Amino acid sequence: MISKTKKTKKNPKQMRETLGSFIRKMRLAKEYSQAELAVNLGYTSPQFISDWERGISSPPVKKLHELSGLLDVKVDVLFDLLVTLATEQLVENLSKEFKQLKKSS
Repeated sequence: MISKTKKTKKNPKQMRETLGSFIRKMRLAKEYSQAELAVNLGYTSPQFISDWERGISSPPVKKLHELSGLLDVKVDVLFDLLVTLATEQLVENLSKEFKQLKKSS
């Protein structure tokens, strides 16, 4: 018998946390501080890394290749997490807009 598992829908904040948690886990595995990773990526402040890890923002696409090399992960993994996040954000935004349109009709 095949078991069906219900997929739990993650909101964009949870997806950012998933991406951020992954970045944090990999950074710690490589024994980088946030400041060291920031400098290696060309940033002057560790706040960028902190914001990614806390789900406040996401790394820009142009930094994924560098980030993947520093964290020793495939760039596709980071890209997939970022695309999933962007897709979830788009769905959430369109759903909100659609609900507002329905209310005003």
